[in-house]
Amino acid sequence: MDTPERIELALELPGLPELDGLVRDFGARALDLAEFPGDRRNELLEAFMCGVDLVERTLSGEGDAVVPMEIGVTVDADAIEFRILEHGIPLGSRTGDGPGGDIPDRIRPSTVFDRLWWVQKGQEGSELHLRADRDHASMEVLGRVRTRLEQEEAEQAHADVEPSDRTTEYRIRDYRPGDGLSVARRIYEAYGRSYPNPDLYVPERIDRLNAEGRIHSIICESDAGDIVGHYALERPDLGPIGEAGQAVIDHRHRGHGLMKPMRAAVEKAGADLGLLGIWSQPTARHPVSQRMNIGFGSTPCALCLGTTPAGATLRGGVKGVIEDEGEPARHSCFLYWDPIVSEPDLVAHVPEAIAGMIEPLYEARGRRVVLETDPRRPELEHETIHSRFDSSRAVARISTDRVGTGSLDAIRAAIEAMENSVAAATIFIDLPIDDPGCCWLATELLAEGLRPAGIGPRFRIVEDERRAEDVLRLQANPAPVDFVGLVVEGSLGRALADTVLGDPESSTSG
Repeated sequence: MDTPERIELALELPGLPELDGLVRDFGARALDLAEFPGDRRNELLEAFMCGVDLVERTLSGEGDAVVPMEIGVTVDADAIEFRILEHGIPLGSRTGDGPGGDIPDRIRPSTVFDRLWWVQKGQEGSELHLRADRDHASMEVLGRVRTRLEQEEAEQAHADVEPSDRTTEYRIRDYRPGDGLSVARRIYEAYGRSYPNPDLYVPERIDRLNAEGRIHSIICESDAGDIVGHYALERPDLGPIGEAGQAVIDHRHRGHGLMKPMRAAVEKAGADLGLLGIWSQPTARHPVSQRMNIGFGSTPCALCLGTTPAGATLRGGVKGVIEDEGEPARHSCFLYWDPIVSEPDLVAHVPEAIAGMIEPLYEARGRRVVLETDPRRPELEHETIHSRFDSSRAVARISTDRVGTGSLDAIRAAIEAMENSVAAATIFIDLPIDDPGCCWLATELLAEGLRPAGIGPRFRIVEDERRAEDVLRLQANPAPVDFVGLVVEGSLGRALADTVLGDPESSTSG
């Protein structure tokens, strides 16, 4: 099939039964694109139509006679996935209760499709997903070969820190208005359409973000005046720390050590802005990015599991392995930290079980810390829980500035909401490490099956001379994580990974 790697189709309907033929034709054409053999195609089509009918009849039974619906389908090398989004009364739930909750268990769809589930989309409505895996042995073989070749290419292409005799021909400069088109093209050439930040595909947004100071782009220019590289200091909230990322080099200009001078320019930009430090997220799919960060003077402080969808093409296209019933597993990354200014002393309240992991992380970054491992219950009654969801990566972040008596129940509820309402694949929980109640709260959450990640360096804004303080990061992984493909660089990184990984089953929710 000579088609794009991923095909997205959509059909919007006013909810009229007379349009049944249009829905059937839409489903049939999608299944033909996925190249299912005749009998399998026909049973999938009938099961899909049954699913649409069940949603319509359930809505009708709840008093919604005519409700608009949106039907979407995704076809890629692994599967076909139908999505039925209704805009009427909320249907379905994770537990199966409520109107439509039993639809995934109804006989025809559940025995024909490989997986069915509901996703609650808030004001948009309720969405039923029906997924069927594609059975193409030739694709599976080609996929394994491609993954191996791309991994080898990734190792070579981004090991780009040593200068060559042509390095001095390139010029490192700040971003100028109008550079956005070339930056977007470099991102597309390196990552296809899989880069997790969609802003980098829109030149006008790149211009605007630079003008607002939310990113500070560093440009690498060839002697011919072409933009061949990009590295950015990201500061979306204009806070006191920045992230070094969005690094890309035109494949025709690799091998000249251009990453190093661009990174130096990023660090200078951070110092000029008076930032506390710069953090970065090197992938755990291969050691090159980690090795580069170590070379730049950064130290590891956390291992964040499942940060990126399995289909994302990172650093040359290395994809996650299959870990759970045919579902691709998600990529992970490390957090690295490079302080720009001297850091104040800290009293960190952490569970005794992970104190042995935390202490060397602080020692490596040169910050003096006293560890308190007494799990004292908090006395404060009022606290606020913050939740954010990144839909492009299906990653949720839950945080609190203070630990109170209700924090444990509130965080439990937030985790459940992120899993069930928006289908978060990865959930991070950031706790104020300098709060005396942090040790107790983290101990309780770890006992419930969450996994430690490490330290989020100066991730929490504070209203004093520190400007920002560390968080203790925990994590939950409802979706499969590519544990087999994890690659760790350096002895400190390996010690961190040993503690984080522990029991591979402990971080799955449920």
